[in-house]
Amino acid sequence: LPRLTEALIEQTKTLRIGYGLDESVQVGPLVNRKALDKVEYYVGVARDEGAQVLVGGARPSMERGFFYQPTLLGGVNPNMRVANEEIFGPVLSIIEVASLEEAIEVNNGVNYGLSSSIFTENVNAAFRAMRDLTTGIVYINHGTTGAEIQFPFGGTRGTGNGMREAGQTALDTFTEWKSVYVDYSGRLQRAQIDTDAILGEL
Repeated sequence: LPRLTEALIEQTKTLRIGYGLDESVQVGPLVNRKALDKVEYYVGVARDEGAQVLVGGARPSMERGFFYQPTLLGGVNPNMRVANEEIFGPVLSIIEVASLEEAIEVNNGVNYGLSSSIFTENVNAAFRAMRDLTTGIVYINHGTTGAEIQFPFGGTRGTGNGMREAGQTALDTFTEWKSVYVDYSGRLQRAQIDTDAILGEL
C-alpha cells in the first residue's frame, strides 16, 4: 500500500485544474457553488472522522469558477461517511484491505453500485471480481468512468432505478413487447397449436 499511496500522491500533484474544454486540463470546475460547498464539507467530515488529507483538501486560488483541488484521503475505513456517501467531486479515498475477498466485501457493502474496477495481471482475480462485484458495471484494468453507451448502463442498490438504459437493452427499456398470432389454416383450432394435425402426422 505505501508504494501505491506514494504513486497516487505524485500523480495527483500533476493534475492540472482549469477550463474544462482545454485539452491540457485534467480537472475542471464543479457544476455550481452548492456542489463545491458539498465537496468541501465532506473533506471536513473526513478530517473529523480521522482521515488524513494527503494531497489537496482546499479550494485553489483562482479568481473565477467552482474549483476544488484534486484531493487524496488516507487512513479511510469502510465505516467512514466518505466511504459510504457520494461526494461528486475530485476526492479519492484510500481504504486498506488484506485480500481480494475483503476488497469485494467493502465494495459491495456501500449503498451505491454503479461501477467498480480492478487493476490486476491475475486473470483469476479478474474473473472473481467480475463474478462477485455487485455493481452494474465492472471494469478490468480501467478506471470507473461509469459511461459505456454501447453497453447496458445502470447501477444496483441505491444507484439507478433497476433499468439498463443503453445499448441494445434500451429497446426493452423504452418500448413494450406485443405478441401477435396469425392463423393461416382457415379453420378453427382448439388452441395455439393444432393437435389433431400433429397426431395425424404421427
